[in-house]
Amino acid sequence: MSAYSAIQAQSGRTNWKILDFGRHKEKSLPQVLFTDPDWFFWAMETGVFKTRPSLLRQAIDLAKKAINIKVPQSGPERVLVEHFIDRPTMKYSHFTLVPQSTAAHQGSSTAYRQGKIDLSFPRCVAKNDKKGGRLVVESLKQAYFGSRSARMSREKCEEFFNSPDNFDV
Repeated sequence: MSAYSAIQAQSGRTNWKILDFGRHKEKSLPQVLFTDPDWFFWAMETGVFKTRPSLLRQAIDLAKKAINIKVPQSGPERVLVEHFIDRPTMKYSHFTLVPQSTAAHQGSSTAYRQGKIDLSFPRCVAKNDKKGGRLVVESLKQAYFGSRSARMSREKCEEFFNSPDNFDV
């Protein structure tokens, strides 16, 4: 391990590589996750990064983080994620944060509870669900940044994924 890699590992910060190909050219992988998580998980499933070892290492690390995002806690009771699936389309709708003691959702949408935020969840519900990917990111931005429309610069995306406090891995 180089001295630079050792310092980087100690600080928990990653010097994110910039994609030099495809629809997300000139974006870092954290930016891709905040703009198109469906593409990121598709790329992982199909081996897009296999011929690019430095990207592959970062993508593997990022995938672990993206499916294990801590649920922000505020108060004495544990808060969970409640994901909603739109019944007519059977596609992802959004998530909300609910106290663990709250009764399960009763309504027309199917709901699933988890103890973590998982950006791959919409893709698990329906492959190639670009809208579901956008909606899960909007819900994440609401939970972490207080607004579904929070602007996510490259630096803000990378800072989020560089902070070990945001993940249960």
